Amino acid sequence: MLDISSILFEGILLSVIFSAIVLLSLYYNPRLWLQDFPKDIQQMTLPKTKREKQQTIFLTILIFILFLAPFFTSLYVDNEQIALWPVFFHFFFIFNIVSLVDLVILDWLIICFFTPSFLIIPGSHGAKGYKDYWFHFVGALKGTFICAAFALILAALRVTLSYL
Repeated sequence: MLDISSILFEGILLSVIFSAIVLLSLYYNPRLWLQDFPKDIQQMTLPKTKREKQQTIFLTILIFILFLAPFFTSLYVDNEQIALWPVFFHFFFIFNIVSLVDLVILDWLIICFFTPSFLIIPGSHGAKGYKDYWFHFVGALKGTFICAAFALILAALRVTLSYL
């Protein structure tokens, strides 16, 4: 059976940390997220510099490590032999809480609705992509499949480790 309180706690905690990383990195340099902006914004700006590409790789690794947290907490909390599907859904729901927070708060509210000046990439002022709610919705739908694949990989690994 799924532990809803654990899923909510981990999902909200992961969402807060993820949101802080995203907002701080956007404030530092929104170009680090250039690949995640709508095409019209990407086309109005220069390509990333070598330094920005390196910083994006660092940011990607940091977020990947963050998303491994539920796996490691499951090792600490549950030492018994466990079944694949409950673990899969546990991870899947946690990741989708983060995805929902990303969509509604970061993408729609902060980026599309408020569009603070620190988010505007030089050379892209006035781009319609900053108000493209549909673009972010489609991205979140794609993210759901990524969450499912990642949750399945982690769940399979977690179940395998429980039998060792």
